Amino acid sequence: MTSIATPMVEDRHDALVEKLADGEISTLLMVLVQLTGDMALLDHYAPMLSRPGEFDHKIPDAEARTLFERLAAVLLDPDHVPPRLDRDQLHRMMNAFCREEVSERYLPMLFEDLGFETAAVPLSQASAPVRRRAEDFTVLIVGAGASGICAGIKLGEAGIRYKIIERNEDVGGVWHENTYPDCGVDSANHLYCYSFALNHNWSRYYVRQQELKNYLKDCATRFGVMDNIALGHEVVSLRFDEKDHLWHCTIRAPDGTQRTETANAVISSVGQLNQPAIPNLPGLENFAGEKVHTAHWNHDFDFAGKRIAMVGTGASGIQAGPPLAKVAKHFTIFQRSAPWIIPRHNYANLVSENVKWILANVPHYAQWYRFLLFWAYGDGVHDALIRDPEWQGGKASISERSESIRKVWTAYIDEVMADRPDLRAKVTPDYAPFGKRSLRDNGWYDMLRRDNVELVTEGIERVEPDAIVDKTGTRHPVDAIVFATGFQASRMLFPMEVTGASGTSLRDLWGDDDPRAYLGVCVPGFPNLFLTYGPNTNLAHGGSIIFQAECQVHYITACIEMLLERGAEAMECTQEAHDAYNEQLDAALARMVWTHEGVTNWYRNKSGRITTNSPWRLIEYWEMTRQPDPNAFILLGEQPK
Repeated sequence: MTSIATPMVEDRHDALVEKLADGEISTLLMVLVQLTGDMALLDHYAPMLSRPGEFDHKIPDAEARTLFERLAAVLLDPDHVPPRLDRDQLHRMMNAFCREEVSERYLPMLFEDLGFETAAVPLSQASAPVRRRAEDFTVLIVGAGASGICAGIKLGEAGIRYKIIERNEDVGGVWHENTYPDCGVDSANHLYCYSFALNHNWSRYYVRQQELKNYLKDCATRFGVMDNIALGHEVVSLRFDEKDHLWHCTIRAPDGTQRTETANAVISSVGQLNQPAIPNLPGLENFAGEKVHTAHWNHDFDFAGKRIAMVGTGASGIQAGPPLAKVAKHFTIFQRSAPWIIPRHNYANLVSENVKWILANVPHYAQWYRFLLFWAYGDGVHDALIRDPEWQGGKASISERSESIRKVWTAYIDEVMADRPDLRAKVTPDYAPFGKRSLRDNGWYDMLRRDNVELVTEGIERVEPDAIVDKTGTRHPVDAIVFATGFQASRMLFPMEVTGASGTSLRDLWGDDDPRAYLGVCVPGFPNLFLTYGPNTNLAHGGSIIFQAECQVHYITACIEMLLERGAEAMECTQEAHDAYNEQLDAALARMVWTHEGVTNWYRNKSGRITTNSPWRLIEYWEMTRQPDPNAFILLGEQPK
């Protein structure tokens, strides 16, 4: 085995120790244990660690220095060969790292992430006939956002031909379209990136829009995806032909002309958050000033010195609000319900050069740090989303864990609003934590204290040509209205028309707001149509939607592999598999915080059903999407072997 010290042999020991001191110490501990196999380190250091995400370790400076010195010695030893850890050892490490007993079901995923096992590359070991069939198989991908780029990368690795149709003039999806002030990711971006293309050079722990778009474009370029993208083109309709088992795809070019192309399979990667939602406010059509949605920002309009109204206090509103308040003559915020806004470790911090170096050069550090974020902001808090039927917390909480989180979050609001009881009452949510997406405090509470800022919670009665009138009759003069009102999330794939077998319209099947799919990926009656970021695959509490996208793309590629190995032309999930999954899904959703009393959110359609969110732990969805169940599909056009 090649020495891990090769790229670092010239580093002096003391200098390396100083670099390591900038790293996350519980992550460095896991690295040292993995490189040495010394399980006694866990017994010594683990009791001093905090839970992932709390970043409140109680390791004395002298103990920390000892850890850094030993790790530096190992890294600089050209003759050191790391041991191969078994599953029991890795399980002990995982438990110590998370400060709780973690299920063994996480081990296969962690073994892959740490490089102990390699996920099979689809078709790499296939027979010559299967590889030939793969060469003749074409996939059309709709959308070049994070999911579409991921699909292109993995199909390309599998030797499957594909083409991406992207309506915008550049790649990036929501990270191309959303350019409002201070737009950025509110998930930790060392998790919000592809597992196979970790970025060790992020400038911040939570980056702004342009940097994330640049990352996605860099991945598309590096993996050869850009060569297969038609930018500025839009898929207008998709129609499945039962005779030839092909999808006929009508595509509109930038000049308005339309053409039809065929594909063996289609992957829709248009996502859930691409059609802005504008509230139907009386009189809005007569407003004489500037009207803009955060997703379609007008960079030509000068907001400086204007009376600005912002409708909505969700994720985009929280980010856009503070910079707008700084330039506005007066800034009036119309809030329907208060969001949970909490501090987040490293939210405003830059990534130091030492940390970038550690991520890039210290073996396994980036993977363990990614698992820390996965646990801290994903599966480690999932139990707080599940209602305890015996809990008597009213609207405010759903379980003992939920109540403990509420106390911590409320204490933060009490602290920052101690001298403003009027604002404190308005900004304290009356619903359980995670009922809506929790947001990061980017200076929002400080902004509300500005003399030129007003928070209105009474609701909007009507819009006049130069003002908004609230439901108390108070008139608020405004020159511009910013709608931070989200998207038509339940109206998935709109406005694209999709017609499956027997002439079935997907819009007729789903109605306007009730999309359903098997695993969020496949729909009966629509052979060889696969969805990414489909129904009930959104993560509302944290984690990373890119993790979900990788799961889905892995599953779709495995489906195509199964199709080609069987010599079939198309595959369609059965109605039975679809219905059984959705029955299980709805039962799980009924136990989640999003359906608790007093909770309103964009996750539900007009009948109250959750259409967007996944109730599963990340590990559960990872397991569900490892391999397709042959019994869940009907194969069409299967050739005799």
